[in-house]
Order: sequence, then structure tokens, then C-alpha cells
Amino acid sequence: MKNVRFKPWVGKKYDTSGFSGKKILVIGESFYCSEEEAVATLTEKVVTDYLAIRNGENRDNKGGWTNTYLKFERSLVGKETTPEDSQEIWNSIAFYNYLQVPMSGARESGSSIDYKNAEKAFFEVIDKLKPNLIIVWGVGKLFNNLPEDRWTWGNPLDEEGWDINNGYYQLNNEEQARCIAVYHPSSGYQWDWWYKVISRQL
Repeated sequence: MKNVRFKPWVGKKYDTSGFSGKKILVIGESFYCSEEEAVATLTEKVVTDYLAIRNGENRDNKGGWTNTYLKFERSLVGKETTPEDSQEIWNSIAFYNYLQVPMSGARESGSSIDYKNAEKAFFEVIDKLKPNLIIVWGVGKLFNNLPEDRWTWGNPLDEEGWDINNGYYQLNNEEQARCIAVYHPSSGYQWDWWYKVISRQL
């Protein structure tokens, strides 16, 4: 994956049993860090740090950012999760951030050029990992700026009167990856409600 600056986290069970028998790729938007911190293994470090914190380790690094990962994992299983659950979930899925350049602060957003420049990396990732389901964090800017190439809109998907953005990406093995967009789990994310949406795709 020559165009991928930040290598994705790929759980140990992703290629074998996956999650509920499916290969799930979760896509966030960006990293907020300095250029010095923007190393290829940053995604793996973030997920590893999160799991260590959940396990009661690495207490000095505890921060509000962990709630993003906690709320999302709960929306996969529909219940409050234990540290053991967290390990099992993240070792069953893959995760990466779409933008391949770091953002300097939480209020900074990628430019249209940043999104365009990330397209080759995106296709390298999905062609390599061949997910059955792609879950996008963010129903606004991130989802709306994903590549249009190899994309097909899905049939209307409704949950309690709310339209869920969805479609399919064509993979290089002639199969399709289902793709849905959820609210970003960092805020305003009701994991029990989103469980209803996600569980319909499993």
C-alpha cells in the first residue's frame, strides 16, 4: 500500500472469523498530531493505547478521546462492554483514518485537496482488506467526500424515520463492500440507537 501513510489497524481475527462472520472496516477522518508523531504505525498505537487503558494500564494517557472508541464498540454489540469485550471487538475488525495528513487541532478540518489526495490510499486499503462492511464515522464531510469512483448508491435505508447514507464500493476481486455512514462517536452518538442500524448489516 504505497500511498498509505498511516497503516490501518487490522485485528488478529479480521481475516479469519472477523466480527459476526464479516470483515468490518471502520473509517475515521483524521489524526490530530504533529508531523513528528505522524508515523506509519500511529493507528496501531492509538488502538493499542486504547485497549491498554481499558485494561487498566497506561493510566497516565487516560483521556476523553477513549470515549469515542468505547461508544462505537458498544454500538457493535448493543451493550455496555467490559475490557475483555473491547479486546475481542477490536481484534475482530480493521480501522484507519481516511486523511493521510495530520491535522494540528481538533477544530481543523481537511481541505478538498487533502480528501482528493487520500483517494488512492483508500482504494489500496479496501482492495487489500476486502471488507464486507465499511462503517464511516461521520455522516457529513467525511462520507460526502469519499471517492465517487467505483461507488453505487444503495436502496433507501430507514431507521425510525431517519435515512441512513449507504451504498457499495466495487473491490478489485469483483465483489462489493457494503458501506454505511454513522454519526461520529466523539459526540452526540447514541450507541444503543446505532446498534439497531449496524446490526441490520450483520
